[in-house]
Amino acid sequence: MKKMIKGVVLTGATVSLLAAGMATASAGPNSGASQGVQTRAGAGNSFAVTCDFSHAGRVDPVVMPGMAMMSHLHQFFGNTTTNENSTGASLLSGGTTCSDQNDLSAYWFPALYQDDVLVEPTTLRARYARLGGNVTAFPQGFMAVTGRSDSTARWGCNSGGRTTFSSTLSDVPTCEGGSRLVAEVKFGDCWDGTSLDSADHASHLVASTNGASGRPECPSTHPVHVPEVTLQAQYPAAATGGAGVTLASGGPTTLHADIFEAWAGNSLQNRVGRVQATGANRGPRQQDAGSATNGNANGQNRPNARDNGNQGNVNGQQGRGGNRGPRQNNNVGANNVGANNPGANNAGINGRVGTAENAQGAKDCNKDDAGSTTTPTPSTPVPAPLPS
Repeated sequence: MKKMIKGVVLTGATVSLLAAGMATASAGPNSGASQGVQTRAGAGNSFAVTCDFSHAGRVDPVVMPGMAMMSHLHQFFGNTTTNENSTGASLLSGGTTCSDQNDLSAYWFPALYQDDVLVEPTTLRARYARLGGNVTAFPQGFMAVTGRSDSTARWGCNSGGRTTFSSTLSDVPTCEGGSRLVAEVKFGDCWDGTSLDSADHASHLVASTNGASGRPECPSTHPVHVPEVTLQAQYPAAATGGAGVTLASGGPTTLHADIFEAWAGNSLQNRVGRVQATGANRGPRQQDAGSATNGNANGQNRPNARDNGNQGNVNGQQGRGGNRGPRQNNNVGANNVGANNPGANNAGINGRVGTAENAQGAKDCNKDDAGSTTTPTPSTPVPAPLPS
């Protein structure tokens, strides 16, 4: 029987694992630009939110909505009310452990065990990056799952604000000398523009690729630029890493994470807009190494003009019936959220039309989070993110 640290009291037995190897709908990193590709600038712009551990439970409102005790054990951050019945609307009514109180989103990882002892995580850092001038906030109720591959997930040890990562997902480093084990999962940054979810919970969101211009490009099938979300969970000293690490979903290679986006009002678009406005005035800046998609801190040019504020409205509906197919946003085509009409935030709860955010009105700026000093070692390549 597995023991636990800082006991999480839960009843019932852990049941079957999530299906491994989620379908991938991303163009590969070597695929190059294709017809209809959308290009964006300012890929290095970012902000981060820190969220304390909230609770644990054998529920998964993305993969198994409405079904309690049917999932492996998850450890939740952010929204304090997340359960099997959570919806975009219910999350907006809940509380949060996040440093930005407007972030009511739910973030979660499979529970971690060290030598068969359950270990509660301490904090999670949610980094929203690649916030170029034509990036739009996620619609309310957007959800996705990714991980289970070297290109989307990795293990590392953090010491003094710097993280050294192992080269493969199967290799969990041993954290010594006061360093702390971290698990990191990176989501794609190109959305299909219509779906709050998809049948595999992954293929509606894919990773951009670097085009001939050196800038991130989205494929024509996923033309809408959204923030690239990277979740990094940190664990206490009891999690020493190495061969003794397992997850409720299986071995270390099953590392994955879920996001269920819920930001109060237009607050996410506000934060994106402030980063965009500040980036326009700062000029070129070296990309934060923690988000480097090619294993180095290549400089990224900031956009050379403020976002023009031409932002579209999005019609959205958070359908959650009993036996339902993939959830869809209604009438959220590329014409509404394209490069010339960015910023459609708040894609509606229960069919309401969301209100677009004018990013140009924001005069203050939240700079990149001071904690974003995570860097790979020079000998460790950082894989480009691809949905699992």
